[in-house]
Amino acid sequence: MPRPHANPPPVPSLRAAALAPILRHFGNDSDTIRSILQQNGINPEAVRDPYEIISLAAYLKTFEAAAHHAHDPILGARLGARISPADLGPTGLLMLHSSTLRRGLERFRDSLSALQSATEMHLIHDGDRLGLTYQLGSPDFQAGAQDAEFSLSCICRLVHIAFDPRWTPEEVHFIHGPSRRADLLERIFGARVRFGQSANRLLFRQGGLDTLHRAEDTALLALIERHVADLVLTQDPCRTIAEQVQVIVSRNLGHLPVDLATIAQELGQAPRSLQRHLASEGTSLRAILQAQRQKIVETHLDDPNASLKTVAQSLGYSDETVFWRAYRSWTGHAPSKRNQAG
Repeated sequence: MPRPHANPPPVPSLRAAALAPILRHFGNDSDTIRSILQQNGINPEAVRDPYEIISLAAYLKTFEAAAHHAHDPILGARLGARISPADLGPTGLLMLHSSTLRRGLERFRDSLSALQSATEMHLIHDGDRLGLTYQLGSPDFQAGAQDAEFSLSCICRLVHIAFDPRWTPEEVHFIHGPSRRADLLERIFGARVRFGQSANRLLFRQGGLDTLHRAEDTALLALIERHVADLVLTQDPCRTIAEQVQVIVSRNLGHLPVDLATIAQELGQAPRSLQRHLASEGTSLRAILQAQRQKIVETHLDDPNASLKTVAQSLGYSDETVFWRAYRSWTGHAPSKRNQAG
């Protein structure tokens, strides 16, 4: 395999290996995939090298265009359900050789930057459940439906291969609006799928996370982790404090506290210091939280079946009455009646 490329660009990017499932899907129609790649600024010849670095923005557009050309609204989830650990390079191999599901998920999270920059994956405790979130950390990007569904489907597929073919999450959350084939998505994930959420996440019970599935080959894992370290893509060093807070709010909303003290602790700052930093950037936690909630509401407004209770839960409100009052304070009028169905 070619040697890793040095000095990756300081812009959101990922390895061309991420395109392999799409290329295989169009294997018998090379002209179409070449056209899609070129239209989105990707050199078809360059992607033959799995280590080649390509623009994250171009990749996201390519995935959406591929689904459109394939007339398949859930292409990403389908492809994710077919991958092998080798498709994800050393990141996938680390999960395959981990002794427990917990260690596998942790290693996948910690090695993701070898595949893709400007991306965050976190394990969060949500009562008696664990949540695995997938977010693009750059404020200029939001994971498209295909990338988000592919990424979460990939993780489920790896769990099936490495640990338990019967494993399923309890819920699957997506930032984007409802899919035209939500029924097929639920069949792929084996779980309820909810849209218009604050983050892309898998929610599952913690039971069995520490069940021993195999003895670890420490020498092999050390070798793979060394390779991961050589591949790590440059992360985005230029995010403002407000942008970092925005990512945390999105991840925690509706599942973990989004108060000043909690967020300041995660950022390693004192609450007052965080307040001052946000003020110097012309914003506040309250403004960021309101903007995030309004963005989620807009997604739900496109769904005539969304209920006030569902929207309130997505926004982290205690009940629909609190949401109703908040919405009226933002807009001057009550939520549309079409959002009161259910």
